[in-house]
Amino acid sequence: MVKIRGNNPETGEEFEDQAENIEKEFIESMSFFEMADEEIKKIIDNLNVSADVKALLHSFSKATLRIGERIVKIGKKIIEFVGKVLREFPNASFGLIFGAIAGFLISSIPILGLVLGPLVTPILMALGLIAGVVEDIKDKGLARKIAEINAKFDNLRPKEAS
Repeated sequence: MVKIRGNNPETGEEFEDQAENIEKEFIESMSFFEMADEEIKKIIDNLNVSADVKALLHSFSKATLRIGERIVKIGKKIIEFVGKVLREFPNASFGLIFGAIAGFLISSIPILGLVLGPLVTPILMALGLIAGVVEDIKDKGLARKIAEINAKFDNLRPKEAS
């Protein structure tokens, strides 16, 4: 049994949980980064979002977990993964963003948007993502990458109560 501890970066509130079977290889893989801090910073700075969102992402990138006695930069790892997905699977990323924008445009229609927006936006996002995934998955790269990342994070799932 391994303790997992962390702090909410916004509130400072601490949390603690326990997990079984966290292998050293998993912790090492979460501690290995393909991108330097400067590259993560550049990914965030190059986003076409407000300064407030960028500040939140910079703060998120500094989020850490203590797994046993090892500190893991989990926020940086997640942003690194998202950056790699955007680079490696542009169709899925574009499809999701396109669906979100189309849903937002429908939501902004007076009266009709209030009714349709909450229903149509998630559907369009899902359809856009699916259409993009279909294009990206033709070489099975996205499916392999999702399965690989999912398998790595399985070790962090809390132990179920008996």
